[in-house]
Amino acid sequence: MFPALFIKEKNNFMTKIENNILLFSITLCWAASYIFIKSLPPDLSSFAYLTFTTGIASLILLVVFFNQLRKITIKLVKKAAFLSILLTTNLILEKNGISLLSASNASFLAALTIIFVPLLMLFLKEKPTINNVLGAAIIVLGLCFANNFSIQGLFNRGAMYMLFGCLSSAIYIISACRFAKEENPLLIGITQMCFTAIISFTLWFFEDSRTFLSINYTRELLSSIFVLAFFSKAYAYIILMFSQKYASPISVTVIGSTEPVVTLLLAVMIPVAFGEAEKLSVFSIFGAMMIAMGAVVAGTAFLRRKKNDEKEVPCN
Repeated sequence: MFPALFIKEKNNFMTKIENNILLFSITLCWAASYIFIKSLPPDLSSFAYLTFTTGIASLILLVVFFNQLRKITIKLVKKAAFLSILLTTNLILEKNGISLLSASNASFLAALTIIFVPLLMLFLKEKPTINNVLGAAIIVLGLCFANNFSIQGLFNRGAMYMLFGCLSSAIYIISACRFAKEENPLLIGITQMCFTAIISFTLWFFEDSRTFLSINYTRELLSSIFVLAFFSKAYAYIILMFSQKYASPISVTVIGSTEPVVTLLLAVMIPVAFGEAEKLSVFSIFGAMMIAMGAVVAGTAFLRRKKNDEKEVPCN
């Protein structure tokens, strides 16, 4: 069910490949979630959406990993609570932004986290590598091509939600990377999901005291909620926490930046009933290629090696 839990900690190239594959699987889940969120009723409260998805995800995780819960400590709970506040903020902003934008535009703006993470790392005096900076620049340029350099519909309330979501996401990624290396990533993931469900329900109650009784339950709503709860919450966030134990914030963000490419492909292939039908163009294909190239550049260290090699050449 959760393959990352069976990866052993070992310092070799194969482990890095496995970790990157798992991170990409998370990207696939989140890219697909844009399509399913678009299928939710427009009048569904953001707090209701979060309560349903994180609540169901919490129940799944609590049942599957019940025997591990006794290992939870007060220190871990505090860190998970902090992450849950960031996660709740990000998910609410993201849901509001997606509801006001097309799937591709929302994914484009969400991928701009690739800019926020290096900037925050500099602020925290953690200098990114030359490859990280160059790769991020190529990815941003690729995002512009994938969006056909179109700014139509991006200067609105939905865009603001997504940009603030990027900031909270960047803070979350950097914090989660640190905490996952200090604590049991599985237990942090479970605890933060439970806290997120509690916070979401509390906000929903203040918004509408009828909560669950105010929802018009349909087959489409229930199926979308369950898919989002299992894949984009239960699976994605547990795997994310576990993967961040072995990855840097930049690595996580770089792989996540390929999300617009996956979203675009899914928006083309999945029927209109699950979102807006979008067509591939020369710009979007070229942009996708640039994003992939930028991810390779940012995820390697050939520029640093070249620089180090030049320093090691003896002077005659």
